[in-house]
Amino acid sequence: MEELITEEVFAAPQWQKITYRIVSLLVFALGINVLMIKNGGWLPFLAPLIFCIAVSMLVYTRQKLIISNSEIRFVGSFKSYFISWTDITKIDMVRLGKYKTPTVTVYYSGGKLDLNKSYYLERQFTRMLSLMETRINPELYTKRYWDVRNQITQNLV
Repeated sequence: MEELITEEVFAAPQWQKITYRIVSLLVFALGINVLMIKNGGWLPFLAPLIFCIAVSMLVYTRQKLIISNSEIRFVGSFKSYFISWTDITKIDMVRLGKYKTPTVTVYYSGGKLDLNKSYYLERQFTRMLSLMETRINPELYTKRYWDVRNQITQNLV
């Protein structure tokens, strides 16, 4: 278990953040227009759902994963995670969905944190995994983690 040289921050790509912020403003404007419709019948009841989608898109752009010497922090979402390296009990990785997207699950004493490759760029995701591998005891990784990790490094994903 080595010390990290610096704290590293992982987030969505800048182009994705800009796109989501613009679209969330458009969705918010759509919600306002739906509220302004007269004789819309049941249509104004969609406004809260539309506003919820707009807020969720804005929150999605604020999410960050921070890996430091003391802990893993996942901030900017509705729920923040502060996981000390000593609290981690198991690390697993599976491939989910139609495109077999790798998802890392960090189990810790208070629950679990899922990190999905679809949110990060491929270089960021592999860098994140290598940083965690330097700080976490290798015995905490499952066999399935190493199988999927080898597939990622061989670009079979």
